Amino acid sequence: MESLSGLDAAFWAAETDTMPLNVGGILVFDRGVLSAVESYDRILRLLSARIHLLPYFRKKVVNAPFGLVQPYWVDDPSFSLSNHVHLAFSNEEVSSDQVFDFAGSVLPRRFDRSRPLWDLFVIPRVQGNRFALIATLHHALTDGVSGMEALSSLFDLSGEFDLQAQPKPHIPHEPPSQIEVAAKTLFGLTEHALTTLASGASALKVLPNVLSESLKGERVNRAANVLVVSRRTGTSGAISSHRRVISGDVELEKLSGIAAKHGVKVNDVLIALCHEALVAYLKSHNFQLPEDLVAMVPVSIHDEAGDIESKNKVSAMFLRVPTVFRGSDDLLASVHGITDRAKTVHSEIGSFFFYNVAEIVPPVVLQTVFRFAADAELFDLVPPLFNYVVSNVPGPDVDLFLAGCRLENVIPMAPVADGSGITFAFVSYRRIVNLGLVVDPELYPDAEDIVQGIDRFLDELLELGE
Repeated sequence: MESLSGLDAAFWAAETDTMPLNVGGILVFDRGVLSAVESYDRILRLLSARIHLLPYFRKKVVNAPFGLVQPYWVDDPSFSLSNHVHLAFSNEEVSSDQVFDFAGSVLPRRFDRSRPLWDLFVIPRVQGNRFALIATLHHALTDGVSGMEALSSLFDLSGEFDLQAQPKPHIPHEPPSQIEVAAKTLFGLTEHALTTLASGASALKVLPNVLSESLKGERVNRAANVLVVSRRTGTSGAISSHRRVISGDVELEKLSGIAAKHGVKVNDVLIALCHEALVAYLKSHNFQLPEDLVAMVPVSIHDEAGDIESKNKVSAMFLRVPTVFRGSDDLLASVHGITDRAKTVHSEIGSFFFYNVAEIVPPVVLQTVFRFAADAELFDLVPPLFNYVVSNVPGPDVDLFLAGCRLENVIPMAPVADGSGITFAFVSYRRIVNLGLVVDPELYPDAEDIVQGIDRFLDELLELGE
């Protein structure tokens, strides 16, 4: 029985009926000479042979009494792949649009909390002799980088289908008794008190730096990139339980060329493109547009986290980006400067600021706060914590194969937050940066306009570099 980290538990506790905190991806494969039935059969055999490489895919979460301390990972004694691998559209060939519509319908489904927190939907017949997998995982189980690492254990670097030696049958540990859970919780309360003191001290250490910066009175100063309050737009509001997933892509070489030309980072280019496309969308749909928008940018701390036992090793930067600018190049320069200042603050407060805060707050408190906000539709009345999210996870540059079939494309999917309703998720594969735009369609109708805007402003930046 192993405790979730504070950050993992925060994702577990903050979930609501309209804000399920699921991540995932749409993976499209060339079926080659395999029939639809053969490809599905191979996937089941592969998962059976390699599921032992993903031990937490066989564990479920058990809450501590009253949610006073972090919940626990325990083996699911009734684990079966049949509870998690689902066949969809088994008797018909579907289009790419149907795949994305289906992905939008399964991403916001809340998991059965009595089972491990993942599902895999197999669509065996996709137009063009392809098949698709739609994977959904709870954010408590993984972040973007961890998710890519988990998937790598299922992939091969060649098209040969060789399962090699079968693992020994899995014998799950006996589930803990109520007495064991209660005893661990009592011990956990003592440990939590000590953790609170240590984490609280770590968090307090950064306040002098933040306060001193805030006294400098700069328009966009370092502190403003951490202690931000976003402004409402015409799309701000309490989110529904509906999601729409839209894809886009751009060659990494083009992004790198723009970055080199302007002396910025590739991430700066992606943020600027998303921001400009979102601003154009709000203007064209006559939505309220404030003088700036706040972007939340997740930051991986895997390299710094060492042996910390957490499925989520992530921090965040908050960027206040103006909505009035002279052109795409002016915006890009502005984003670069804002990001640089945010990175400075991030290094000053420490990568583990949010991790330490999450260790302090009991899950029951987070659960109560987020459920109250959702039930009261609070974000219809107050400004959102941020306006949009931009995440970027690097992937492999080489071809990957699953059960002997080549992976053609991967589209990431990420949750959307109450009050915001929009997330730009990027992942690279074979030198192509793929976008998964996830929106609440009730807040963002015609969201394909945003992806078209990204393409349009990318062309503008490319022309400026000629």
